[in-house]
Amino acid sequence: MILGLEDIPGGQTAFAFFVWLGLTALFYLVCYMAALHIIDDISKNRLTKFPLVIIASVPSALVMSIFNYKPIVLFALMAVSNFFRVKKKTVLKSSTGKELAVNKPLFYTASYLYIILVVLLTFYIEQVYAPSLPSID
Repeated sequence: MILGLEDIPGGQTAFAFFVWLGLTALFYLVCYMAALHIIDDISKNRLTKFPLVIIASVPSALVMSIFNYKPIVLFALMAVSNFFRVKKKTVLKSSTGKELAVNKPLFYTASYLYIILVVLLTFYIEQVYAPSLPSID
């Protein structure tokens, strides 16, 4: 006899928790760390950072909606770690080796705009378009 998750007390709940934990780690690494570092490398200290974060927030929110992910904990994690990420970026090194001073208000505003847009767009897409989206569940 082979035991399944339904045969183990709390097995499905534990499995669902580990799936949620894996999705949180995945979205944190891809939709937050990678996306914002790529945007920072592309835009540096220019105002093109704002349109880039707005554009980048749409696919991130769409993927979270497809996976039916509720980003409340991820929002808190991204908001706290973003403060330290920008604080640590006091100086950017360009590809030529010389250092660029970071425009902190620009970096803080753009990165928190990205975080807020991802969360709001995720909830909006789930409320309005949820029946028509493909679902993993």
